[in-house]
Amino acid sequence: MAARRAGTVATVLCVVLIAPGCATPGTSGDAGSPTARAFDPVGRYDLTMSSATMVSEGSMEIRGGPGEYTGLINITGVTARVTNLEAGEDHMTVHAITGEHPLILRLARDGDFLSGNWILGPQRGTIIANKRPGQSSGGPVSIGRSSRPPHSDQDPS
Repeated sequence: MAARRAGTVATVLCVVLIAPGCATPGTSGDAGSPTARAFDPVGRYDLTMSSATMVSEGSMEIRGGPGEYTGLINITGVTARVTNLEAGEDHMTVHAITGEHPLILRLARDGDFLSGNWILGPQRGTIIANKRPGQSSGGPVSIGRSSRPPHSDQDPS
């Protein structure tokens, strides 16, 4: 009887320890599942960065697609070029370079509102970012205007 019970306990432990790795993909809701959608970071943002000694406002523009994001961050007196961006379902990490120091933004997302912290060389502080409406196309963000009039049927070449 004791041997039979030990075999049953071993089977239950095996199922409990192995079963989570055998779950059907997309059913757990974790970040690795196909149903967990990454945030589309493409667009323009209004930024407010603060530290113990300052509060600055500016903007950030993100273009491109996954693995190829680029963009610019402009905050009073500082312009940074985005060199890397990682976007998850509820977060975004932006790496940018200024003339002197790297800038890192770590942001948590709630809809089109993001908040978190920033590091620029020896300085650090908090940041809030608000994505401007109509800027979630997933494609490049146009910063210029077309020279063609609206509803033009002319050949673009």
